[in-house]
Amino acid sequence: MKAKEIIAVMEKHFPLSLQEEWDKCGLQIGQIETEVSKIMIALNADLQTIDEAIRNQCQMLITHHPFLLDPIVNIDQDDFMGAFIFKAIEHHIVVYSSHTALDNVAMNEWLMEALGIHDIERGEDGITRIATLNQPMTMDDFLDHVQTTYHLKHFQYAGHADMVRKVAICGGSGADFMSQFYGKADAYLTGDTKYRHAKNAVDHHMLLIDIHHHAENIMVRKLKELLEKEVNVEIIEGSSPDYYHYR
Repeated sequence: MKAKEIIAVMEKHFPLSLQEEWDKCGLQIGQIETEVSKIMIALNADLQTIDEAIRNQCQMLITHHPFLLDPIVNIDQDDFMGAFIFKAIEHHIVVYSSHTALDNVAMNEWLMEALGIHDIERGEDGITRIATLNQPMTMDDFLDHVQTTYHLKHFQYAGHADMVRKVAICGGSGADFMSQFYGKADAYLTGDTKYRHAKNAVDHHMLLIDIHHHAENIMVRKLKELLEKEVNVEIIEGSSPDYYHYR
């Protein structure tokens, strides 16, 4: 199967027209006529990931976070960006990223569904999601549920909710979307929160949970399941370890 056919399936589900203005979704490196018999899906486009794709003899690497998000000043094989490009080209690997095109369609649906919530509605911005828990939970029970669901070794939270009924979510850097849910959601889940967001949660009697960017790793399994229904190639999951260490 050619890379362009796999890309067509990706863009049928996650049109590039839906990406944010600042984003760089789509083909990152490679030739769309490349014959692909094995794909690796990973959260991040980094040297560890491209090396893993090479070891597994993949012809295509699909990542969530784009390789080309940062501008390329030069292509030096001794730095990260140059080394990544050289390795992808040398081993004939097509690199494709979905990022906010996928975020705006599916990421927050998947994060909600993982919590066992299905009556999902879009937030005012179109990216976030809000839903009602099947059964209300105490704050402590909900915190345990979130930690188990997203495999979080450690996480931080701010604010308080006696009982959690309504939950809003935005995977990745979504803390600035929180204000639309004041008085509407008991808990808001996102990543990259700052001190001011914690204060806002306290001030507005909301539970704010920072689930880190790495919670988005759920897309690896979910995208694999989606593509396996439509493309006739082997698909493997990249390891995508968390960049942070905790102590």
